[in-house]
Amino acid sequence: MARMRLSRKTTNLLVFLLLVTIVASVLRISLPDTSLNPATLYHHAIGQDTNEPDYWEWETVTRFTPPKNKFSASSGGDDDHLCDTFPTYLLSRFQVVLKIGASEPTDRVDAQVSTVTRCIPNLLVVSDREGELHGHRVHDILATLPESFRFNVTDLEPYEALKRGDEQAVGSDEGWYLDRFKFLPMVERAHEMNPTAPWYIFLESDTYYVWDNLFRLLDQYDPSEPLYFGSPSPGRESAPGKQTYFAYGGSGFVLSAGAMKRLMHRHHGSMGQYVEPSLSLQYEDIIKGDCCGDSVLGWVLYQKGVKLSGLWPMFNPHPLHSIPFDNAYWCQPVISMHKTLLSDMKGLIEWENRRDRKTPLLYADLFDYTRMGTFDSKTDWDNGDWGGFREPDESPAHVSMEACRIACHKHTECLSYTYDHSGHCIFVRTMRLGHSRPPTQEVRLSAGWDVEKMHNWRASHQCEKPMWVKPSITRIY
Repeated sequence: MARMRLSRKTTNLLVFLLLVTIVASVLRISLPDTSLNPATLYHHAIGQDTNEPDYWEWETVTRFTPPKNKFSASSGGDDDHLCDTFPTYLLSRFQVVLKIGASEPTDRVDAQVSTVTRCIPNLLVVSDREGELHGHRVHDILATLPESFRFNVTDLEPYEALKRGDEQAVGSDEGWYLDRFKFLPMVERAHEMNPTAPWYIFLESDTYYVWDNLFRLLDQYDPSEPLYFGSPSPGRESAPGKQTYFAYGGSGFVLSAGAMKRLMHRHHGSMGQYVEPSLSLQYEDIIKGDCCGDSVLGWVLYQKGVKLSGLWPMFNPHPLHSIPFDNAYWCQPVISMHKTLLSDMKGLIEWENRRDRKTPLLYADLFDYTRMGTFDSKTDWDNGDWGGFREPDESPAHVSMEACRIACHKHTECLSYTYDHSGHCIFVRTMRLGHSRPPTQEVRLSAGWDVEKMHNWRASHQCEKPMWVKPSITRIY
């Protein structure tokens, strides 16, 4: 057996640890376990044998440069300057992958590439058909599926029709069914295109990333560790009663080089050729039997020994207008949002570029973008379709919009409300913007906010430091 040669630095460290252990033994001090177990380090669970905070107070720095140009909200901003402050020099460390589909609205895809991913020259775009998008090649990622997928798989029939030139073959439902086939070949293609990237970042056409915060976050981690970041969703059971979790695709997710190494490992023959099939072929039955590609990817990663490090609410399944601002969404940095409106993609990135970025963008800062607190009601509006609760049927709150407003102001937990003019009052415990809801013959809604209560809540919830949440699958959306 070859003898191990230790460096002087390593030898000194071992001597130091030996001395500390001897002293601890003499003084009867119990030393903590300092082993760097990734399962312990990266899968912290709140409330389990610890009184430590569920977050880190990291001192982070921005990689963006200070803005040279001020953007005018009234003129809609200057697209030519959106990338002036972007740290493009970092992109050698990141492979960004955008997943789209033929069934998606063209304006939504255009908005994504014109704003969120505008400054990513090495952007990899994958879809269910070949094409070109704002100077980027669009890869037909389904073309890489093994031939066995073509047989008796009805969900792939629209894709075959699309290849024959039938542009109407893939509607929204068909596109959703096709989507699950893209995830494994998408990850394989990302590695094939950039096998030395420390980080692989994935998003969809309606995902909004706060790049500054994402870069700050990844600065704190070692990409050689097998890391898988995102917003946790319940996945398959590894055993009866044992739940696994995957990162929800719409919120975006990140894989480290260490995770990719485990995922892509395949045995080679004596001549260097692969003797194991691709991931899609290895997990063909799982893909065909599951509803969702992000669930499949999470399961495959779990099988390869990579567990999800859940970073909700920083990776956020809500769209901007549905964020329930409260303790869970306040002092935490914002990394992603889902189902972002086209107007908000452009508005948010211009607003971000006007910030000095001395501090991370927190939900408390994002609240200001919504302008909540500057209005107390909106007609043809709904802010109660998520997280609302109803007063008892006999409550006078249901009589009218004004009665609903008065009842909300009297209720200690009500910060906003929606009134259905057919006679229903919905209370909401959080500060939530909601969205426009055009009236129909059956339904007309109006929404309101208790502005005074909101101002008081904000005054009593000042953020002293960013709360970079620790990875957890017990803290879940």
